[in-house]
Amino acid sequence: MADGTLNEQYGIFHLSKWFLDFTGDHGEAMIFYAAKLRWYGITIGYTSWLKYDPDSGVKLKSRFSQVKMPVLNDGIITWKDPGFRISGTWKSEASMIQARLFESPEGYLDWKCYQPASKVDLLINNERIAGEGYAEQLILTAPPWKIPMDELRWGRFVSENNKIVWIELRRTEKKQWLWLNGEKIGNCCIEDGKIEILDTNISLNLDRGVLLESEKKIQSVVGKIIRYIPNFHKSMPLGFLMADECKWLSRAELYADGNLLSKGMAIHELVNFNSGGSENDKLKTISR
Repeated sequence: MADGTLNEQYGIFHLSKWFLDFTGDHGEAMIFYAAKLRWYGITIGYTSWLKYDPDSGVKLKSRFSQVKMPVLNDGIITWKDPGFRISGTWKSEASMIQARLFESPEGYLDWKCYQPASKVDLLINNERIAGEGYAEQLILTAPPWKIPMDELRWGRFVSENNKIVWIELRRTEKKQWLWLNGEKIGNCCIEDGKIEILDTNISLNLDRGVLLESEKKIQSVVGKIIRYIPNFHKSMPLGFLMADECKWLSRAELYADGNLLSKGMAIHELVNFNSGGSENDKLKTISR
């Protein structure tokens, strides 16, 4: 059984960050984060709940107190958050995939996708809803600003018969990871609106119909973290701190040789670490 508890054997930085999501039959979507960060012996938690409804749009709640981490047991992930009045279970519909995305003498980044596809059952304010989902955990023992990347792309697609997960770190060269139905695939073209698996002529079209997030999220979160860990931001490059993030909910279509294979929902994002910013912007973060 795993619950994301921090292990004291690690060095000055350690982050355990869970991402759980949900999509429903009526176009609704939710994203849940639960994380614990340790920096020079100080530990804080963070949790957030993003909810999208076609009628009411996007709503976001977050906090740094009373953070509950998901628990994994026999392929089932459970998460209960009394503060949000939410409890849920994610039951795996596909085999786990994982990769070490970065490693250096300062630490590593491990990505563990426990559930590329899930059956999700949620209880929110005593109302029960069911749908599809996805679950992953990131474990970082190196500060993320030490990872060489100018752009980060990540996404997941779930349909009845097909599942795709992708990650790309882009600088002068591209480092890519893509799995189609659990099989790791190479030679891909990963863009915001389309994924192409070049050797097999398979493509995934992403309409980016709903913009779930568009902000300088790192700046926003760090501006709150420094209330608990003063000077946390000082070692961060300006480009990392001021990165722009866009996250989309897409109606997606998977094609092979021009023929439609399946339709489903995708959640995907772009983080741009070359979006600019100034020292004045950094000062705004410090003053929050």
